[in-house]
Amino acid sequence: MAKEKAKAAAAKPADKAIGAAAFDIENPQSDPDSGLTAKQTRELYDKLRKERQRVLEGVRRHIAEATDPTGPMADEMDQASRDAEQAYLIRYANKERKLLIEIAHALQKMRSGEYGICEGTGEPIGFKRLSIRPWTRYSIQHKEELERRKAERAR
Repeated sequence: MAKEKAKAAAAKPADKAIGAAAFDIENPQSDPDSGLTAKQTRELYDKLRKERQRVLEGVRRHIAEATDPTGPMADEMDQASRDAEQAYLIRYANKERKLLIEIAHALQKMRSGEYGICEGTGEPIGFKRLSIRPWTRYSIQHKEELERRKAERAR
């Protein structure tokens, strides 16, 4: 049954609704098999909301800096400096976009009551790991296995 839950969870797309209301969950739920208490689930929900807000503010700040006609990009920098700054902003935005997708996915799982279960094994992820990365999809053991496989393929 645990493997079936993992496959079903992995097959679901990340939260499609990106509007702020999509992230307001009155009563966030964890999977009954996750071992998380209601208090722990609420604490993790609050962490997810705060991280989402932090990321959005950072992205907005970077966009404002990059488009500010009086900011550092307005000076007569050489083209190489501008290109380097643009490349950095693109990498930063892409990294933060991926994190927002993961946060949205975790919040969607809280909405549906499937939060706290490893998508690879169907086993509980554990509060300690979720406290550090509340958007994680995998237990430490499964994540390490995925990384080992990736390293083997890279050889």
